[in-house]
Amino acid sequence: MRSLNPEDYAKDELVCVRCGGREVWLSERLFRRLVWIGRAYELHLLPLLEADRSLNAVQAEALGAELAFVGAIFADAALGALLSLLMPVVQASTQTGAEIRVEWP
Repeated sequence: MRSLNPEDYAKDELVCVRCGGREVWLSERLFRRLVWIGRAYELHLLPLLEADRSLNAVQAEALGAELAFVGAIFADAALGALLSLLMPVVQASTQTGAEIRVEWP
């Protein structure tokens, strides 16, 4: 079973998510978990983030809804920690119109 403890992912390779001047570095394994959940629920944008990708502000708004959905249905502390770091970057895109850039190691 995969760990639900956020600290267990502290030494992972990192995925960078950037928007304007903001950036957040996230565990590759946890980010991949998020992508797989998106695929399992047949969401539109999360599965597209399995590789380097850019999203515009309209897509960021839809991504925010997908992240809120995932956060609402999963009791996973590690994933919750990732979502709490990722959501402000996504919200920054919807507020400023800036592009989101996802970069894998």
